[in-house]
Amino acid sequence: MRRLRAFRELSLAELSRLSGVSRATLSGIESGRGNPTIETISAIAVALRLPLGDLLVDVVPQTPVLRQGTAEPEQSKQELLERIGAGGLSEIWRVRIARAGHRIDSPAHGKGTVERIVVLRGALRVGPVDAPVELGEGDFVTFSADVEHFYEALRPGVDAVLVMTYPAAS
Repeated sequence: MRRLRAFRELSLAELSRLSGVSRATLSGIESGRGNPTIETISAIAVALRLPLGDLLVDVVPQTPVLRQGTAEPEQSKQELLERIGAGGLSEIWRVRIARAGHRIDSPAHGKGTVERIVVLRGALRVGPVDAPVELGEGDFVTFSADVEHFYEALRPGVDAVLVMTYPAAS
């Protein structure tokens, strides 16, 4: 919560005024000592202009790379790849690279920008210049895009979906 409050550039006193929750309670929650009710969390979410779920679920990815075929095969399955929260703006892009070896270099985006990519077809080397990963069909990655990064086709005919999330405006 402290990170979200700081992102909104709110002091503890301002958040207290907006939410109707005492400064002592807010301080306890931020330090991990509090055990707030759902009503308290809801009031804080409204004051921060965020969905309630953003305060209930950790929006930082726990596993930055997910590989295809790591789950048991089934007739059909829906799998949540990642929850995108914190009230940011997200764009969904289709990335197609025809030629193996073709590389797209991207400058750093604004602070806090995150990219998520799932490869539909082909193989792709992607990520920050100093820590790229290789992805095959069905693989998924999340990385901070506020540093220089790139996308490079390892085989011809790459087809991928990119979700770019920018932090919420304050």
